[in-house]
Amino acid sequence: MKRYIGRTDLPLSPEGMTQAEEACRKLADKGIDAVYTSPLARCRDFAGCIADKLGLEPAIELPGLLEIDMGNWEYRPIREIKDTYPEDYTARGLNMAGFVPEGGESFLRCQTRAVKTITAIAAAGGDALIITHAGLIRSLLCYVEAHDLNDLFYYEVPYGGIFTLGYENGLFRSIMVNRL
Repeated sequence: MKRYIGRTDLPLSPEGMTQAEEACRKLADKGIDAVYTSPLARCRDFAGCIADKLGLEPAIELPGLLEIDMGNWEYRPIREIKDTYPEDYTARGLNMAGFVPEGGESFLRCQTRAVKTITAIAAAGGDALIITHAGLIRSLLCYVEAHDLNDLFYYEVPYGGIFTLGYENGLFRSIMVNRL
């Protein structure tokens, strides 16, 4: 059963640990200087595994890398939300960027804090590895590629996927996706 999972603090699955180990193999010679992560366990554990295996300092947890806050929709089955809040469910589909579930946040707000956070990381210099969530990554990809945030599900964001962003003269560029 599919659920809205934003900030529900789920542990990293055994499959996630396998993906972390595969990511280590792909990242071993990339010259990573620091690892940043969402404070949620599934990212924190993934980042910790990578930082440890690459011989780096422990991952730095940043609240700005948290997944979108789904408010009262959090961890509830999508079918339940569709049946219980049909108007809100429809409204969200028509305005993915601006819709806010009760007690939650919009993708626009998620994107704004994500851009602020990764800009600060990039401005600090060095090559950083950022471990975060699909919704936040989609919002960043929309920002970097000037893609309509209302169409954020245009981007496929696989678990354990690696997205490479360049940062130069205050601008992000060159998105590459590597599948594990």
